[in-house]
Amino acid sequence: MKKLIIILITIGLAACKKDKPIEPVALGTYEKGILVLNEGLFEQNNSSLTFYDYNASFQQVFKVENDRGLGDTANDFKGVAFGNKNYIIIAVDVSSQIEIIDRFTLKSVKQIPQFEGINAREPRRVVFAANKAFICNFDGTVVVVNMASLNQEALIEVGANPDGMVVVDDRLYVSNSGGLNYPVYDSTITVIDIHNNLVLETFETRINSSQMVVDQEDDIYLTSTGNYDDVAPAFLRINTELNEVEAVMDKKVSSMQMVGDWLYFYNGESKAIERYHTITETFENNPIIDVSGYETFYGMEINPVNQEIVCLDANGYVVSSTVRVYDFGGNFLYEFNGGLNATGVLFNN
Repeated sequence: MKKLIIILITIGLAACKKDKPIEPVALGTYEKGILVLNEGLFEQNNSSLTFYDYNASFQQVFKVENDRGLGDTANDFKGVAFGNKNYIIIAVDVSSQIEIIDRFTLKSVKQIPQFEGINAREPRRVVFAANKAFICNFDGTVVVVNMASLNQEALIEVGANPDGMVVVDDRLYVSNSGGLNYPVYDSTITVIDIHNNLVLETFETRINSSQMVVDQEDDIYLTSTGNYDDVAPAFLRINTELNEVEAVMDKKVSSMQMVGDWLYFYNGESKAIERYHTITETFENNPIIDVSGYETFYGMEINPVNQEIVCLDANGYVVSSTVRVYDFGGNFLYEFNGGLNATGVLFNN
C-alpha cells in the first residue's frame, strides 16, 4: 500500500537528496490546466497542490492561495459542480481533515475534521452521488457530506480500512481492505443506499481489496493485493445484480481507469499500461505505454476530453515527481514537474 511505503521511506528522508525549494507563485485563477495532488511524506505535513497551465508548472499553489499548508498525507481529491459552484474535496489522511476548496481559485471553503475523540479517522477516498460526497475513512467508516450545506449529515460503519468506492445506480459499494490488520485482512464489500445512508448488505470478495471501477454494464472491477506471501494479487469482476464475484483473474492490476468499454490499468508484472475490453472480457495483447523506465510508477489518470493518459513517477519518493502525458496511442506528448509523491490529477479543461 502507498501509505506503508511512504512510512518506510520517511525513515531515511534526512539522508536523501532533496529538490531545491521553489518560491510559490499566486496565479489567482486555475481554470485551464492540470491540477496535481501531492501526498508528501507521512508525518511530514507537506502535502501540496501543483498547477500546470500547459506552459509551466507552479508548486505549492494551495499554500500560496490560503497562507497555510494542505496538511499531512493527502490521498485523494475529486471535483464536483453543485448549483453554480465548483468544488474540489480533498481527503487528507494523517491530518484527518476533509478539505473543501473552490475548484478555480483553490481558496479553502471549509474543513470538516474527522476524529473520534482523540483518534483520527483518516479520510482516504472520495466519490459523489445524489448531491452528496462520500468519503471513506480508514477507521472503518464512511462520512456523508451534504453538498448543499457542506455539512456532515451521516457517519456509516463499514468494514476494516475501507480503501475504494464506486456508485452503481442508487448504491455505494465500499471495499474493505483490512490493509493495516496483517495477517488478518478484510475480504468484504459493504453496500450502502445512497439516499438513506443505510447499509444494505455486506458480501465476500477477496482479501486486501481496494480500488474499484464500474463499467457501462454495471459490473465492478476490483483489485486485490493479496497478502504479499502465498496469496497473489488478482483482478476481480463482480456482478452487481447478484452482488457476487463472477471471475478472479491472475493479474497484478492497479491504477484502473474506464474509458467507454475499455478498462485501462497498470500491470505490475509487465511494468506497462495495458487495456481490458469489458464487453468481450479479454485483455489486449499489446501494451500501450512501457513505464519500466520509471524510477517509481505511482499512478495513472486519463483525460477522455483531450484523449490523454497521464502517468506519475514519484522518483524514489523523496524528490519532485515527474508527470508524463501520452496520447491514447501511447505516444509521449510532454512532461512537467509535480510535487513530492504526486498521487492524483484533475483536469480543468
